Amino acid sequence: MLFNYRYVKHDIEKFQTWLDHLVKEVWCKAAGKFEVGLLHADLQEVVLEIYNTDDSKPRGKTSDWLYGPIRDIFDLFKNLSEQQRQQISVWYDNNNDIEALCANDAQKAPITYAEIQAIDPHLERALKAFCQSLFSNVIHLKAVTSRTAEIDSHYEAFVTENDEGKCPYCGYSDIKGQHHSKREAYDHFLPKGTYPFNSVNFRNLAPMCYECNSSYKLQNDPIRNIDPLHNANAGTRRKAFYSYSVTVSNIAIDLTLATSEINKLCPSDITLNISALGRDEEVEAWQDIFGIEERYKAKCCAKNDGMVWLSRIIEECENYGLTPTQMLEAEILVAEKKPWHDSNFLKKPFLLACQAVGLI
Repeated sequence: MLFNYRYVKHDIEKFQTWLDHLVKEVWCKAAGKFEVGLLHADLQEVVLEIYNTDDSKPRGKTSDWLYGPIRDIFDLFKNLSEQQRQQISVWYDNNNDIEALCANDAQKAPITYAEIQAIDPHLERALKAFCQSLFSNVIHLKAVTSRTAEIDSHYEAFVTENDEGKCPYCGYSDIKGQHHSKREAYDHFLPKGTYPFNSVNFRNLAPMCYECNSSYKLQNDPIRNIDPLHNANAGTRRKAFYSYSVTVSNIAIDLTLATSEINKLCPSDITLNISALGRDEEVEAWQDIFGIEERYKAKCCAKNDGMVWLSRIIEECENYGLTPTQMLEAEILVAEKKPWHDSNFLKKPFLLACQAVGLI
């Protein structure tokens, strides 16, 4: 990704704390009959409030989102061996260390629902339904938000801190900010349909523009290599950029044109080289998941993007009393100062490529 988000601490994270206790202290130590009193004190209150109120009936049988699944999964854990329970406890910790998984830390192996299924298919189905419902349904319930926070509150705090207004995964699409009444969807960077336990971990959640989220990333897995023959996630691990890393990615974009016939420019005329020193795997994963090469080439060929960038140099230089070369230098200076404005991070290499084939 082109730049990193800054992580925002927020009360909405409390739910993950309740989940930590549920998995490690309740399910992994399951014995005897399930009692609500085993749960984290705050989660106890939530379960009892939901169970005894009609407040959320329009959403369905809300007791089946917490009490029922928690009890049923508790009973399934009772059938596991001590070794299997300990293994799941470790898996839980690993799957919630998003930074380590993105770094392909050899000590933190991610597990998918397939590993749970190998232990017990009934447990796999129950956990998958429960974990997905946590984000889709449970964290939005009044009984929960009154003790944590609403997701809209998190979004407001998030975009106040992360005020670039652009999607860091593509660099040019807008991200709705604090002056909008609507918000972007949160993406599960490690797909919630693939990995258990981290569906409400906000280090795995980040706002993403619609095109990145719904047109390109979808359910693709950034930390697994993509099989080019079947366009599917293969088994081997790889590194991926971590959305909240404190390390700057320092991506460099180099672009060359195979033609000077700019009015006929098409993606096949463009060679795009994207690199980041020592981070080849992360760059490869980023390009694979978000269709970066296709999208950047298309933008350079577009009438109101690449063509306008070039025409501004050629047609407007006289208005500023500059030569085309001087105008180019001025545009590059602005691009370096404000890389996320008007796709300047891409405009600069495109204009330099135009200069190299004699268009400027």
